Amino acid sequence: MVAIRQAFDGDGPVLSEIERNTPLVFDDRSLYIDRGDDYFATARLMENAAVLLAEVDATPAGVFCGAPHDALIGGIRRRMLYVHHSRILPEYQRLGLGLKLANALFEHFKDTGVDSQYWYISTTNERSQGFARRATNRWSFCPVMVDLDLAKIAGAPAGRPATPADAPRIVDILNAAHEGEEMFLPYTPESFAARVSRAPRQYGWDRVWLTNSAVVGVWPEGESITLRFTAADGSTSQSRGAAVLDYGCLPGGEAELVALLGAWASALLARGFDGMSCFSSPGSRLAPVILTLAGEHSEFNFWTPQIPEPPGAADRGLYVDHIYF
Repeated sequence: MVAIRQAFDGDGPVLSEIERNTPLVFDDRSLYIDRGDDYFATARLMENAAVLLAEVDATPAGVFCGAPHDALIGGIRRRMLYVHHSRILPEYQRLGLGLKLANALFEHFKDTGVDSQYWYISTTNERSQGFARRATNRWSFCPVMVDLDLAKIAGAPAGRPATPADAPRIVDILNAAHEGEEMFLPYTPESFAARVSRAPRQYGWDRVWLTNSAVVGVWPEGESITLRFTAADGSTSQSRGAAVLDYGCLPGGEAELVALLGAWASALLARGFDGMSCFSSPGSRLAPVILTLAGEHSEFNFWTPQIPEPPGAADRGLYVDHIYF
């Protein structure tokens, strides 16, 4: 018998164990995500997240997560449901649990006025690509997750931590940097303040650094999440990284943006971190800056099943909010 229910803090150890035992499989390696004792760390950064747990004969078998939020697509404000952290234990795969969980997630949020689900899948993740193969409206271009080489870009201290009084300037910088990108909803001082107030110990004002013309906000996610890799030859490694959640600069402020990223790189290295990731996409104004700093990068297909890709989207770029990834 299959039962699906909403999960809460007490389910954290079970949810982490499911994820540890369902790696993401890429071309030449497998990725194991270990959320440790705080499975809900990422969810706390989201505006309204829910985690659904599937049990088969009272035994935990799978999990789907979702979070609705507003975004602009083709200039129209939409309510989008981000579907993420989807895992089914190997012994329960191919039993239809994924579809049941996806339907339950959509049902859970149906009264919030959701216009479409959306999700990202690595172009090298064949198993998950197969799950989405029948879905419509895969976009014609891919956002890119850039792995910034901390040692390569490390630089001198730059900028200063933000305070609530800086909200209007931060908003002006971010909106100027990402205006027109698909999925980007311009900030207001109030919406940005809410963003850095949901889980301030993880991502608060002190994690947002700014100069006159640039801003970079970083979540040191390695405080909560460890990534473990297994290569085709059986060798293993692990990573403790950070995520750039907000970044931008005014026109002409690109050097200040690079300086802030370099300052963050040095600070993270000093704390034992070994990587920092940042999203961009073809067409985005700052893509040339971010891609120049890349150590490696990974492409992700993007789906919005109920909404087609707007004309000209590739020229405007796609904004990926790293919180919703």
